[in-house]
Amino acid sequence: MSILDRAKSHFESKEIKRIEVPEWGENGEPAIITAEPFTLSDRKSLLKYAREDEVEFYVRLVIMKAMDESGKKIFDLSDKPILMTKVDPEVIIRLANAISLSASVEGMTGN
Repeated sequence: MSILDRAKSHFESKEIKRIEVPEWGENGEPAIITAEPFTLSDRKSLLKYAREDEVEFYVRLVIMKAMDESGKKIFDLSDKPILMTKVDPEVIIRLANAISLSASVEGMTGN
């Protein structure tokens, strides 16, 4: 097996993240958000937002990666205005960081 094959195998073995969001839950149970591992392709598509606008970066990261437990995307770009103005920013930032700590704004901009 080549190094590339082993590198692919390593990435494929990464588990889908399961994130509890108490603020969005119901009946005393937290909402469960899942996210597949963050890829370089994801990073590339978000890089310009990280450089230009931290808030845009966090919201787009959540839109891009947040899924329900069955793997269905929770948000799309049409939800961006609501996420930007009607949703607790601390929850968005916490969720974005939980989805991928390596995708922080500081890491994306090189600061």
